[in-house]
Amino acid sequence: MRKGILYIKHGNENEKILEGIYMDEMRLKRYRDKINHTTDYLKDLPLEPKNELEKRGIFYSLQTSIEAIIDLVAMLVKDLGIPVKDDFTNISEIVKIKKLKPELGEKLKKANGLRNMIVHRYNSFEEQIILNSVKEIKDLLYEWIEIMEEILNEFK
Repeated sequence: MRKGILYIKHGNENEKILEGIYMDEMRLKRYRDKINHTTDYLKDLPLEPKNELEKRGIFYSLQTSIEAIIDLVAMLVKDLGIPVKDDFTNISEIVKIKKLKPELGEKLKKANGLRNMIVHRYNSFEEQIILNSVKEIKDLLYEWIEIMEEILNEFK
């Protein structure tokens, strides 16, 4: 990653100059792939499972969707030239830099904690707490997707 006044390349043309960031089509594609992955997992996610298999699917979809958003945050931190740190610090950096509502960052940090509970089965894993939070988590992740889309649109 080069610093200074840099260009986003599309084909053979430099279409946009940005200070501090160079992002080529491949990097933008990685962002888009993660966003698409997340929306694919969230769009048909039921709010209440009908059976054990569906419950496991909800947990997996939430886990991978939260993980993808956290990855997007880390990618953005890196692309802004900020050293990538732990998830909480990365989220705080994006909230500060993009002047987002602090609650958005705090909610994403909590969602990341729920993701860790799902993955590692911490504290006897209170499944019902997560199942009761599905709509709230979906809404939060869609809000972060919108934020990421807005940021990516700055590169067009």
